[in-house]
Amino acid sequence: MNHDASNKYILPTVLVVSNNQTELISDSSVLPPIKQVHMSILESAKILPWVQQYQPDLIVLDLASPQIINLQLIAALRLDWLTRNIPIMILAGSTPKQIKLLEQLDYNAFLIKPYSPSELGKKICSLVSTPACEIFAR
Repeated sequence: MNHDASNKYILPTVLVVSNNQTELISDSSVLPPIKQVHMSILESAKILPWVQQYQPDLIVLDLASPQIINLQLIAALRLDWLTRNIPIMILAGSTPKQIKLLEQLDYNAFLIKPYSPSELGKKICSLVSTPACEIFAR
């Protein structure tokens, strides 16, 4: 949980890595108080240095990207002492190939597309803390 010395919340930062600038479902009540940063998987060489420098609260990785890049990125994130404890959430399609790939990856949570705003909110709240997550604690 990110908070400053006066115990006020700092907005969590979520890095979304995908083939395109696809936004996470925007009608989830959890997303407005979260800063979303988007990076293309095609810029994979820039992702690890960015994560090391900015330390996002969550990394969302869309499996629509090439598989080998996903495997290499997750391995690099998990091996680096600066990034190994940052939670990773995987967004996967429902194809057998993508479901099989999930078995090989080191992640904290996953969602199968299409997913609902409620599902997205619950998964994000299980990995990061923001005042908007209180609705899921009830």
